[in-house]
Amino acid sequence: MSSTIAFPHTSTAESLRFTTLVALPNLAEGLFSRRPTVTAALNRVGVARRAHRLLTALRRRYGDGPIWVNVGGKQTLLVFGPDQIRFVLSHAPEPFASDPEPKLSGMNKFQPHALTISRGSHWSDRRRFTDAVLAHATGSGAIANRCETVAHEEARAIPDNLDWPRFHTAIQRISRRIILGDNATDDEQISAQLAALMTKANPPGKGDPKSFSTFLAALGRYVQAAEASSLVGQFAAAPASDITHPTHQVIHWMFAMGDTLAINLWRCLALLAAHPAILAKAQNGIDEQHSHDYLVGCLSEAMRLWPSTPVLARTLTRVTEWGGATVPEGTQVMIVNTFNHRDTSRFPEADHFNPTAWTEGSAESCWSFNFFSHGPQRCPGADLALQIGAVVLTTLLSERSPAAAGVKLNPHNPLPLTLDHSRLQIRLTPRQRTPPAAS
Repeated sequence: MSSTIAFPHTSTAESLRFTTLVALPNLAEGLFSRRPTVTAALNRVGVARRAHRLLTALRRRYGDGPIWVNVGGKQTLLVFGPDQIRFVLSHAPEPFASDPEPKLSGMNKFQPHALTISRGSHWSDRRRFTDAVLAHATGSGAIANRCETVAHEEARAIPDNLDWPRFHTAIQRISRRIILGDNATDDEQISAQLAALMTKANPPGKGDPKSFSTFLAALGRYVQAAEASSLVGQFAAAPASDITHPTHQVIHWMFAMGDTLAINLWRCLALLAAHPAILAKAQNGIDEQHSHDYLVGCLSEAMRLWPSTPVLARTLTRVTEWGGATVPEGTQVMIVNTFNHRDTSRFPEADHFNPTAWTEGSAESCWSFNFFSHGPQRCPGADLALQIGAVVLTTLLSERSPAAAGVKLNPHNPLPLTLDHSRLQIRLTPRQRTPPAAS
């Protein structure tokens, strides 16, 4: 007879440490918009390092999981191993739904019909719509070509001296042009409105219904205008129903491309600046016009090293049989990306920058690396993000080389567990080409 006691339980002290070092810091930093002062404070007291030591000890003591952890009074299952992670993510969103609290209540304040917090027929409907629209943006069609052209044009205009706000602004321009059309190129206000809404939705924020209505109306005007070469211009041909809410799907795309991709590209540039041999390999590949896969590997490594989603959480929609146990409906499951991506006992080189793990190794198929998730709920925009990211990197690095300040990264030492992107400054200098050897 199956029972919940089939899984080991952490001690009261271990659960308390997990709550204070992993769960609460993730919440305090902000689920949707990071709070820089909180991030800085946590870094000063070494929370990430202490959390990593705790998780290392838990995995060593209890194995790959599932493991019961009492998180703030709520019994939660923690999983480490790729087989257990595969079980969870390959059975999403049913019964492992991606709408746990407080994510659900927070997202309801600025994108209440988002695909990522949908269940059942609503999820299937919105996923079909999203996949149909985004399919136009990848591959070799006219829309895909325009996406690459936009990324190239805007990246070429990025100045040499950069801080985070300036780079962020440039990537948001790319996002608006691709998603909403050229008429939105200079509409910084709509990006600022979304940023303010995300900040106000961060738990325990109460949101801002009036500002949300204003933002949604502005977004709706671009959808109504529907420039043919934009993503919203593909809505008419995509399958939609009265539960799709197409305009609401746009909100997540703007956040993912304008914010998340921007952070990952910024960190990637810092890594390339600190690793001259890898930078040279990337630039040589650009010269020889076969750099795409390697640059995708560079960007993927930045996302693996510092995942923008530190913790994946899922909620069981029904009683579920799992590994000989019966797990109750409503149980929350946690996958800690920040640990799994850096588990040196499983991946000896996890603390180093190694793009070839993606081009020549098995990293892409590894269920331990979940910056885009895996399974049915893998990020539908993953291919577009990597494509746009590779174009931006190609454009920036073809004639210029990055030098970073504000954060020290040593290619010979393990890379830090956290990287505060807001502290980075990057200078792009004219590329020094090595002259060909004399014949």
